[in-house]
Amino acid sequence: MSKTIKVVAALLFLGFLLTVLTFNMTVTRLGSGFLVGEGRHVFTYLELVKEAGALKVKFPNEDDISAEVVFTDPASNLAILKLKELPKVKRLALSISTQELSPQGEQVFTLGYPWTNTMEDQHILIEGSARIAPMLIELKMPLDLVHSGSPLFNARQEVVGMVLLEKHAKAAFPVDASQHFAIPALLLEKALKAGKIDTIPIESISRKTFIAESRNNIVLIEAR
Repeated sequence: MSKTIKVVAALLFLGFLLTVLTFNMTVTRLGSGFLVGEGRHVFTYLELVKEAGALKVKFPNEDDISAEVVFTDPASNLAILKLKELPKVKRLALSISTQELSPQGEQVFTLGYPWTNTMEDQHILIEGSARIAPMLIELKMPLDLVHSGSPLFNARQEVVGMVLLEKHAKAAFPVDASQHFAIPALLLEKALKAGKIDTIPIESISRKTFIAESRNNIVLIEAR
């Protein structure tokens, strides 16, 4: 076999290996979610988990917990996961708001999941404003792609929606505005009822205490 033929054969074999590796490579998608009810269920957006073969829910400074999808609402881009075991971290029962946001706008906030996963980890407080629109809540706040799936809180520390960044909102809703959005609490409550998941009302606490105690509810979801 000539040297040229050997080189061509080697290149073809290398190309074949690269093709096999490319098609068999597992793509990992990351997004956020938040615990609801008694702590075994997690709200997130359907686009993140709908094609996943395996789901891991990551808690800061804690073990990862496997989860499975137990409810979906494609029309609202919503999914509810169930953890295979209860998390060890202390968490807070979150209240879903029964009132819509004002069309004129209100102050809102969320807690972004930390990335370094060290003992000094703190969720990032992200503040902004929001107003109710015909289908979704329109947001004005600095968000990253991984924050889709995070809870949106009003000044009374109630969940008024679930964050959906522009890219993820446009994948499911006919919106054309160049901004971020949130799925309103009315659709979250509807999904909880359909999934037969009870929410637990909480007593009013200070904003500082709420942020400290609710941060463990906001998780990172790894979809493979």
